[in-house]
Amino acid sequence: MFKIGLFPIILSIILVGFFAAKAARMRGKNPWLWGSLTVAVITAVTWQHLPVWAETIFYRGTTKQSAIPQRKVISLEEAKKISIRVSMDGVNFDVPLIYSFNGYNPQLHGWRSVPRGQIEGKKRPIVDFIKIDAILPGLSPVSDENLAQFEKLAWRQNMHASIAHMRPWDYYFKYFFERLQRQPDLPKLPGMLHYYDPSAKADIFFSHDHPTDELVRIRCADENFFHSAFPICVVETSYSPAPEVALSKSVKKTVFYLRYELPSQYIAQWQPIGQKLKSRFDQMVSTNATSLH
Repeated sequence: MFKIGLFPIILSIILVGFFAAKAARMRGKNPWLWGSLTVAVITAVTWQHLPVWAETIFYRGTTKQSAIPQRKVISLEEAKKISIRVSMDGVNFDVPLIYSFNGYNPQLHGWRSVPRGQIEGKKRPIVDFIKIDAILPGLSPVSDENLAQFEKLAWRQNMHASIAHMRPWDYYFKYFFERLQRQPDLPKLPGMLHYYDPSAKADIFFSHDHPTDELVRIRCADENFFHSAFPICVVETSYSPAPEVALSKSVKKTVFYLRYELPSQYIAQWQPIGQKLKSRFDQMVSTNATSLH
């Protein structure tokens, strides 16, 4: 369950700048200026997406760690009894494997590449992301009843969510907010300020127009421009473990960045779905104070 890290993405951007500089020199222009300008423009446009592209689902693996003996296939019945033990920002999580459909192999009808140390509870590595998959509207994980639905990738009901380190919004409001165009607010999203991003071709909704940890931003792709068969909205907000599960002072002060994708047909229900999602993460918070490995 691995995805690419930030380093190869940054390296790719630098390489694009290098080729732009080379092309500029061939045309008699200043290569340093055009190379630097290319890198700056690409970074400015994509900076918000880099952490998502570099997302690691459960385990920041290395060659040595990935060499840990693996179980061949974990069936659904076995997966119901397994939780992946991880830690982020000092908070321990036991994530049920059935919430990780991304690691499920339809051909093998099970999960592969799950580190044995995590299954047996001997490892609790520190991670940067925890991602879960569920079926709406009940946020149901993979089960015998909905397995066929998951395997068919039911885009109109699938939901993908993740928590990560908190990201301040100051940079966004300083450099990007001013390009947005104010729009009439929508009745289906009461209390949310409506804007349009002409560069990203997306409707943007904010809980308020200044940066705070409590800010909610919803991004919905412009369906008139993209004509997607399964339009998606992305909700970005914050998550803190509930007081009843945050037993230590450090956990009580922890704030995570929460991101979840919804089929646009569910966007009017973003608040109850968000509350239910936070409750799911609360259920995964571990009160076991075992040391990290």
